[in-house]
Amino acid sequence: MLVDRMSRGCNLPRMRCAFRFAAWLAAALPVRAAAQDTYYLAVGAVGATKLVQDQIIAPIDVRQSLAPAIIVGAALTAFPRYRAGLELEFASGGFHATESGVTTRLGTVRTLAATLGLDGPVVSRVRWRLGTGLIHYMPSDDQGIFLQGGTTRWLAGLGAEYRHPLKPDRWDLLALLRYDIHPFLTDQLQSRGFSQARYVHRLTLSVGIARAAQ
Repeated sequence: MLVDRMSRGCNLPRMRCAFRFAAWLAAALPVRAAAQDTYYLAVGAVGATKLVQDQIIAPIDVRQSLAPAIIVGAALTAFPRYRAGLELEFASGGFHATESGVTTRLGTVRTLAATLGLDGPVVSRVRWRLGTGLIHYMPSDDQGIFLQGGTTRWLAGLGAEYRHPLKPDRWDLLALLRYDIHPFLTDQLQSRGFSQARYVHRLTLSVGIARAAQ
């Protein structure tokens, strides 16, 4: 396959090879219109994998519940077909621990993710996005795994967007799909002997509106 041949011919790590292939593929695909400076707002929900997994007598898992999310962003034209921009995602929801089939609510945790990204055309009204930045965890109470406060970690992700023109012409209906990954480890976990971060995967789906700049 083409991807396998490119991977074998690449001396970089596999993840960097994949990003190189994605950039090459995006550049090769046709596009119907040039990129425009744009601003957008979307609301949706974010789901995440486990924050902590441990076993003392029985397995204990700590994870976030499905959380409402708000996304705001701006993207400026970098090249005729590509845009560079800043995106902020704020989410707030509960998190809980599960042990031997019993679930215990642990309170509320909020996350704020800020990413710098590059997006480009796929086909028609669909665009891809690659981004990297930071995510900050803000618990409602300093307890449990957040007994010594929240934590800030690096984040990397990719995504897609679809736009449907509305009237007036400068407004679009927007659908966003975002995936990201980041390591998770708090000071409290480190004090309890956790030496390695656990990687958390998140998926966000949202809808909203976008406005093209004049």
